[in-house]
Amino acid sequence: MYVFACSSQHNVCAKGKYLAFVSTTVETANPHLEIQPGLDLLGAIDEKFIHVSDILVPTNDGAQDKCFISKGYDATTHFQTTVEDVLEMYTRITGKTLDLSEKEKVEAR
Repeated sequence: MYVFACSSQHNVCAKGKYLAFVSTTVETANPHLEIQPGLDLLGAIDEKFIHVSDILVPTNDGAQDKCFISKGYDATTHFQTTVEDVLEMYTRITGKTLDLSEKEKVEAR
């Protein structure tokens, strides 16, 4: 379960208010009960929206048809699995591992 909260200091809501998200991967037929422990951490809630969405995945890796499709978002924090998916797609598309290490600076002449 992932619980996230931000406030007016983040310029996302009125002063004295908070915006919070509670997310998880659904494991039962009662997702609202699965997130209840996270909601309990938040205290009084003015408004609550519950949305359940499927996590879609591509049916193939794109090698044959060159159609590379990413996976749907899941409940991990900070888009961890999304970043992993993008890095894997880069490798499938280019055949190379993405190298984000710092390059040596070439001095101007």
